[in-house]
Amino acid sequence: MTEYFQKNLFYNISFDEYRKLLSCLNARERHFLSGETICDFDKNFHSTGILGKGNALVVRYEVNGTRTILERLEPQGLFGQFISYQGNPLAGISVVSTSPCDVLFIDCDCISTPCSKACFHHSQLIRNLLSMISDRALHLSQRVEVLSQRSIREKLICYFLQLAGNQNSQEFSLPFTMVDLADYLSIARRAMTREMKHMKEDGLIEVEKKRIRLHLEGI
Repeated sequence: MTEYFQKNLFYNISFDEYRKLLSCLNARERHFLSGETICDFDKNFHSTGILGKGNALVVRYEVNGTRTILERLEPQGLFGQFISYQGNPLAGISVVSTSPCDVLFIDCDCISTPCSKACFHHSQLIRNLLSMISDRALHLSQRVEVLSQRSIREKLICYFLQLAGNQNSQEFSLPFTMVDLADYLSIARRAMTREMKHMKEDGLIEVEKKRIRLHLEGI
């Protein structure tokens, strides 16, 4: 479990304190194969998960069978109670691995209720969690900004500009396949592919597999 140590949730916590916290938080680790469901939010999931290795998607399956990608999780990404989505029997929200994953699960009640000794490292853990919730709020506001755009082109440009800003470069790699990108932007794949073709013809972008280069002067 050392890959989780001193990253995000366990920042500024010594290794000895980290090992004590694992017991205090009732931590347990599980391995998932690519394509496996890590958790369903509408099936009494009351833990918090930390992705140690691999990638996963938070997805919602609609009643008509369509899929919306709510979030992409990378190593050190958190999901579950406190920092993610509230489930109900009709929500259809799940976390699905897109590659082999190692996940550390901890009990939320153990986080919110420090031990009787009120140890510094438990207090630090709560501070780290609050910081991560703040970062999550920023991420969600960026997603709302993308989804609030009226046209497919505006959604694509807004999202591409966010990726360019995050990587501080006009050229960047998409974190999704084209199928997943369409589901993330909540648009039809064919319509998205057609619009990206038009954007290439208009000189707004260059595309080479999953590499995108923006021409900001055209935007």
